[in-house]
Amino acid sequence: MDNGLAGKSVYAFGDSIVHGHVYPRSFADIVAEQESMTLTKFARNGATIGADPHASGGQIRAQVEEAPDVAPDFVIFDGGTNDAQSIYRDRAYDVGAYAEELENTLKTMKRRWPTARIAYVAAHKLGSRDWDTQVALREVTLQVCRHWDVAIADVFGETAFDTRDDTHRAKYTFDELVNGFPGTEGSGTHPNVAGMTTFYVPVVTAGLQQISSR
Repeated sequence: MDNGLAGKSVYAFGDSIVHGHVYPRSFADIVAEQESMTLTKFARNGATIGADPHASGGQIRAQVEEAPDVAPDFVIFDGGTNDAQSIYRDRAYDVGAYAEELENTLKTMKRRWPTARIAYVAAHKLGSRDWDTQVALREVTLQVCRHWDVAIADVFGETAFDTRDDTHRAKYTFDELVNGFPGTEGSGTHPNVAGMTTFYVPVVTAGLQQISSR
């Protein structure tokens, strides 16, 4: 059955969750392969939505600006994971500044590729970040995405993936590679292959299928 994804192109922006951390593949690669899509991945480890001069990956909007002019069929992106650190730990900016930069990021996407269908991937519940900051970022992110008619692939809200639960942290996240593949017993941030396939891939695939007819 044609689900509207096969043969389509997708650009992926964001941080290490989209990039893959120290592994070259992420959930974005798995989704693209399973759905016969052409993926171009621009995400960088340590990237933020807000402007943090100390963020190792720069701003996600810069990734968008540097991508080709050729419009993809779909755009997927994440954010907020490193912003939570910049806001809570480093006091580099606040939630309001994050929301403003998220709007600027979406404006840039829509200006550059007005025909592309866009989905924001809301990362899982993170035991490695301050919880109140995560919730505050989530609330403004959902508001901004709704305003800009951006779909939400809501891993946070639609799955049980929660690395405040130490069992989930140990089983589904990794920090280092083992024999070339993501291991286990991670800090709770980066999904390993089991975390990707169990939680991210179904939600992102369903989200893309839902907006494919737009």
